[in-house]
Amino acid sequence: MRTSRGGFWMMVDIDLSKVSTKAVRLNISLPEDLVHRIDAVAKTQHLSRSAFLAKAAEREMAEA
Repeated sequence: MRTSRGGFWMMVDIDLSKVSTKAVRLNISLPEDLVHRIDAVAKTQHLSRSAFLAKAAEREMAEA
């Protein structure tokens, strides 16, 4: 067995409810121009439309 020198072990507490949740398909209606704007910004952030909308929703709820 090989070990690496200078490495270390670390224990991290992770809230798995925020990491591994089942994706649910949604059907929503948005103005076409808004969808184009969402897609453009999502692309600059290297996110899918779904990931961008989920991130925006999480941020909005955290501020509420």
